[in-house]
Amino acid sequence: MVTVATFDPFRASYLDNPYPSLARLRVEDPVHRSSLIEGWVVSRHSDARDLLRDNVHFSNDPTTASAGLGTHVAESRRRSPIGHAPLLGSSDPPVHTRLRSIVSKLFTPRIVEAARPRIRAIIEELIEAVEAEPRTDFMASFAQPLPVYIVGALLGLSSEEQGPVREWTRALMRVVGGGELPPSAYREADVASKELRAFLDRYSDTHEGGTILSEIVAAQANPDRLSPDEAVAFVTFLYQAGGGPTAMMLGNVMLALLSHPDQWQRLRDDPTLARSALIESLRWDSATHLLLRFALEETTIGRRTVAPGETVFAHVVAAHRDPEVFTDHDRFDITRGVDTGDILSFGIGPHFCLGQPLALIQGEELL
Repeated sequence: MVTVATFDPFRASYLDNPYPSLARLRVEDPVHRSSLIEGWVVSRHSDARDLLRDNVHFSNDPTTASAGLGTHVAESRRRSPIGHAPLLGSSDPPVHTRLRSIVSKLFTPRIVEAARPRIRAIIEELIEAVEAEPRTDFMASFAQPLPVYIVGALLGLSSEEQGPVREWTRALMRVVGGGELPPSAYREADVASKELRAFLDRYSDTHEGGTILSEIVAAQANPDRLSPDEAVAFVTFLYQAGGGPTAMMLGNVMLALLSHPDQWQRLRDDPTLARSALIESLRWDSATHLLLRFALEETTIGRRTVAPGETVFAHVVAAHRDPEVFTDHDRFDITRGVDTGDILSFGIGPHFCLGQPLALIQGEELL
């Protein structure tokens, strides 16, 4: 009996170990139409890379979708108090270019590298807080708080301000991500939007310049550059995007090293391998599994025709195990020397994540 490769991310065997089914999908049906997730799944590295680079035939904005997951996200955004404001992570040029230009100068290699001592100091404080404990939870004690503290500091928040801003942005991000939510979630988001806007209105009166928030607040002075609603949406995206994905990346690299004692020992013997270990862990077990795009017109991927408005998923995890790009692809090897340009976890092309250098420095220092 001949079976056909399928993609079922909800199946127990897939959740336990997705790699065998992804390997089969990559060979037998690399551009796969999935009714379960209402879209196309792209599993080869070359196809995924080309998809993410293409902002002519594909959009990053879910409101352009006419079918699939994008329509659910778009509906949630329509009900959100900031849903009409574009998000940096889900907009297209020229809007994306305008938003990115507001803060891009604060993410230059020189400025990000200058944050290394601060990152190191925060890590030392986290270590001191648990060193007397017989056991500790790595995620709760290190991976989750570290990026939150760093993002808060770069935004220009005091330690007392970080908690409220984190809760406001969390409530807002919850209602722009799609899915069924109770009416209370939208009420909480409405309150959070008003609180965050009021905070931004008084920010320049109590804080110095040179921070991300000061740049956002200054940009509001020109309505053509940034509206008040866009400012709230901007802060929401930056705070939430800078925390969760980095925490998952840190957790994954630690799990990979603990699961491979020989590689852990190799890193202990040669700490200069920290960045290489981090990049290899992103390849071997990316925290980002899927990146979405939405077809703007009829186009082809591989030999498959994608209709306008359809959702297309670049399967990062599958692409990172593509033997056409990575030799001995199922082996975790921190000396592999992966080209960072082949790592798709942070996106590629015009939507490449501004925070990638900052996330990598956090990982290096923590290791």
